[in-house]
Amino acid sequence: MASGSLFGGLYGNAGNSFQNSTQRPGFGLSQPQQSQQNNQSQQMIQSQQAGSSLWKPGMMSLHHKTIPEQMHTLTCKWDPAHHSCEFKTYFYNKVDEAAIPFYGPAPGDDPKAWEEALAEKPGPGYIPVAAVGFQALAQRLNAQRLAVGQFNQRLHEINASLDAILSRHDLETSVRTMAARRRHAELRKRSLKLAARVQVLRNRGYALSGDEDDLRIKLAALERTAQDPALGARLEELWSRLITLRDYAEQLKSEISKGAPAEIQTGLGEEVEAKAKKILEDYEKQIQHLKKELELVKTEYDDWEKQTTPAASSVLRSGGLTHAASDESEMVDGSRNTWENQPSNFRSYTFGCG
Repeated sequence: MASGSLFGGLYGNAGNSFQNSTQRPGFGLSQPQQSQQNNQSQQMIQSQQAGSSLWKPGMMSLHHKTIPEQMHTLTCKWDPAHHSCEFKTYFYNKVDEAAIPFYGPAPGDDPKAWEEALAEKPGPGYIPVAAVGFQALAQRLNAQRLAVGQFNQRLHEINASLDAILSRHDLETSVRTMAARRRHAELRKRSLKLAARVQVLRNRGYALSGDEDDLRIKLAALERTAQDPALGARLEELWSRLITLRDYAEQLKSEISKGAPAEIQTGLGEEVEAKAKKILEDYEKQIQHLKKELELVKTEYDDWEKQTTPAASSVLRSGGLTHAASDESEMVDGSRNTWENQPSNFRSYTFGCG
């Protein structure tokens, strides 16, 4: 107890003295007074022992730090400038792979921690960069924000340049392309015309060959056929018939949509179908006959044209056309008589199908 505190040593010595005094009862005291004195001495000893169990600076073990030392350690762990700061992490910067060997830890970084961070890099071309404390983290965030702003500005510039290119293409390039196409078409026509003229000039003074003469005759015949007024009249007649048939077909469709007869709804019988087939075959034969007659007339006309004058050619041509027209009218009259002999329901069905 000699190495204890002041209070512990004091109370300890006092306790021993009191204990010795309690062991020797006073001379001449009565028995009740002696028991009361013993109780008081025991209470004093217990209070002294409780006081000796309180905290004593000298009684602390050596592995515990004092409060000032603990406060200093805590301050160092919060201080970004101290090497033992706990608020430390590593970020990664993207650099050229050829320049990676030239990078190393900063002067205040731990080489071992830097090597561990380098081994854990997310991919090739990344180097670790230490960030200590909240201020370094804020600087990192500001740098990233500035980089994102620069990227967005660059993207806006690229979009603006693309819009300018598209506008220039629509206003200038497309217009120049269309003008070049028109000029090319015009030059092609002029080149073809020049080639034809050169060919004619080259062969001027030479007699035409047999093939060229036949080709000239065919071209002249085609030109006369195309300029023939009868052909235009025939086309007009066919167009009028087509328009009439179209109107009649629309009328029949409207009547069928309102309510068709029972025969049309249920279909035609086999007998009516056979008659329709026969009539169509007759029409086909008549058309083939007309075609043969026209070819024969054309052949005769071509032969006659080679042997006679243009005046006689026009007379014979009018006669041949009159003969062909009379044959055609006779065939049409015969077909009309055959058609009129058919039932009315069959004729309505045939026109509706047409």
